Amino acid sequence: MAIMGLSLGMAAPAAAQAPRANGETILIHHFKGSVGNMHAFVAARKGFCEKYNFHCELVSIPSALTAVQAVVGGSLDIAQGGIEMTASAINAGSDLVIAGVSLPRAVLFVAARSDVPLPHRAQGYPAVMGDLKGRTVGVPARGAAGEVYLDVMLKDAGVDPKDVTVIGVGGPQTAYTSMVVGRQIDAAVTFSPAAELCAATKACDIIVDMRKGEGPQLFRDEAASGVMFVTRREFADGNPKLMAAYYAAMRDAAAWMQDPKNLDELVSLYKSSLTVKGVPNPDQLVHDWIANSVSKYSSDLHVNREGIKTAIDFAVAHKMLDKPVDVSRIVWDKAP
Repeated sequence: MAIMGLSLGMAAPAAAQAPRANGETILIHHFKGSVGNMHAFVAARKGFCEKYNFHCELVSIPSALTAVQAVVGGSLDIAQGGIEMTASAINAGSDLVIAGVSLPRAVLFVAARSDVPLPHRAQGYPAVMGDLKGRTVGVPARGAAGEVYLDVMLKDAGVDPKDVTVIGVGGPQTAYTSMVVGRQIDAAVTFSPAAELCAATKACDIIVDMRKGEGPQLFRDEAASGVMFVTRREFADGNPKLMAAYYAAMRDAAAWMQDPKNLDELVSLYKSSLTVKGVPNPDQLVHDWIANSVSKYSSDLHVNREGIKTAIDFAVAHKMLDKPVDVSRIVWDKAP
């Protein structure tokens, strides 16, 4: 029996060895002043990167488009970016790939200041977008996804995008300030915490919520409008151990941050980088913002290839892309 036990023990497969990098530093995009790249933020703060023998250095860049351009230029290794902007860069000659998913679903919505007349509000989308004709609308960055989606939504309402003034206003807090305090804009295509700010102050309202599948057809497919992790193909192909370690660290971060018992510590980690002014009980707003956001991040970074194809087909149909990009070309072959 002892011999049999020894034989069975020898036949048992060895435990899988944890990925281990070679001490490299990865430059990772993060939206400062927002929950941003929560995977990387938590991995850096909780030591998950070092657990797998590499270092995460967060680089603050205010827009996804600028971050993707930084990846192209080599000053950044991994960006949070959209599917269509990645495909556009590939069509322009850049060798980028989607290496994983940060947020599987849409994060954008359209908010309008509460005193802006919206006679078609009750009719919903697309009619309400027609009420923005002649108005000034803010987007995170000119030429990026927010403006592209705005153009599509205006056209769906029968409005020529040229009949709306578009201004790049940066992140959600500056969008809110520009809309409610400075009144330079009447509405904005933006993301949280603008939703929480509007709810707390009643100074603005969400009129089209792409997070809930409202807006263009693209947003009906939950896997076609999320936020991707984008890198250079040569970086991914040239660093297989580092990429395996990166995936392991980000999954560990997701498991930790999505465990309800860690919510208070997660809020504490963000405390020094997230400040909200001009609203009642700002600490509670930040707490709610993080609590509302954490479950929206991917737990496994899995890339839905069908969703990628849907997004590319939509972009081509709406002239956001000159030509399609094959899914096997845009998604790294070792992506989860």
